[in-house]
Amino acid sequence: MANKRKRPAAMREEERQAQRAAARAERRTRRAAEQAAQNVPQKTEAPKAPRKAGVTHKKKKINKFRVAVVCTAAVLVALVALGVASAAGVRTPISSIAADGEPEFFSTVKPQASAAPAENTASAAPTPSSAFDGALFIGDSMTTCLKNYVTDGAGSTTALSDAEFVTRSDYSWGEAQNELNGGEGGLWLDDDTALTVTEAIDRFSATKLYIQLGKEDLTYNDVSDVTSTAQAVISALQTKYPNLEITVQAVTPMLEWIDYQGLSSGTIAQYNEAMQTYCAGKKNLKFLNIAAFCTEGYLPAEYCADPEGLCIHLNDEGCAIWADYLLGNKTPEPSPTPTPTPDPNGDSTDNTDNTDTTNIAGDTYTDDSGDYTDNTGDYTDDTGDYTDDTGDYTEE
Repeated sequence: MANKRKRPAAMREEERQAQRAAARAERRTRRAAEQAAQNVPQKTEAPKAPRKAGVTHKKKKINKFRVAVVCTAAVLVALVALGVASAAGVRTPISSIAADGEPEFFSTVKPQASAAPAENTASAAPTPSSAFDGALFIGDSMTTCLKNYVTDGAGSTTALSDAEFVTRSDYSWGEAQNELNGGEGGLWLDDDTALTVTEAIDRFSATKLYIQLGKEDLTYNDVSDVTSTAQAVISALQTKYPNLEITVQAVTPMLEWIDYQGLSSGTIAQYNEAMQTYCAGKKNLKFLNIAAFCTEGYLPAEYCADPEGLCIHLNDEGCAIWADYLLGNKTPEPSPTPTPTPDPNGDSTDNTDNTDTTNIAGDTYTDDSGDYTDNTGDYTDDTGDYTDDTGDYTEE
């Protein structure tokens, strides 16, 4: 008898794998049937007859079509089982499937990402910007007092330290208007660089402008002229910088009834009132009444930095109140307009009225009753006549 041709090893291995797959499929089918039966007695297979000794058994030919059908059924059963488990929120561990010698089928359902451990992002989080990032303060010597308080005083620990300050002691609305008309810069940086108001805004890319001017303008000009100039400057800045937030700050009054060439607590109050009315209701324009703490209409002596000078600048205690208004720690109320204190003789004690300590024709006099006493020693007149104290003449 001729020897049969041997099958290739690869084919034999495929047949063995197909057999094993078929066996596994049968086992799964049997297990599924057992679960479905639920306590139904399992049919006992009849014992197989023992092989007869010496009898050669032929190898059963494998039906490839049947193997393919069984494998396909096995795959479908496995996929259905995995799908049911996924729908129930339970995933069968791959390791348990592999332990049974079954193929490792991976679910096509994307697993939910497990919660990652919380990271400490405190140091990585950006520091929130303060209300004064991008803020620019422009003003005269009064704003310079605030600048010094923020730079060297207690204000350095507040959000105001994020702001920029560009000032000059005698800067005015009139000079700002001249700059907008093409004039040279009158503001100074610490390095002595001269800037116009618009150059300062551009240099620091300011988004907020706090401006306090008027002290210099009111010294030699009427209130109506000063407010007109101020409003023209503000209008021009709003046109050039439509998104710039502008806050006009009030001018604080002076010590009681000081008058310097027209600059007084009375004229300051009129100016502040006019500017507050102008700013009301306008887009990106506000008025901050930092003079509100002067409840009597004049600067209390305990907040005055120059009682021997102009009597208008704030010391550190006064600047601390100013900073509180800016930081929102205080809400300013309308400050009163000062009125002259009545004089017992029917006159006023206002320095601009009948009691005058300025020079008149080179002499200094005090007038309380319609007459006057000349303090130079020339004469005294109380009755309409006079007595000359030099001994030259006496008339009664």
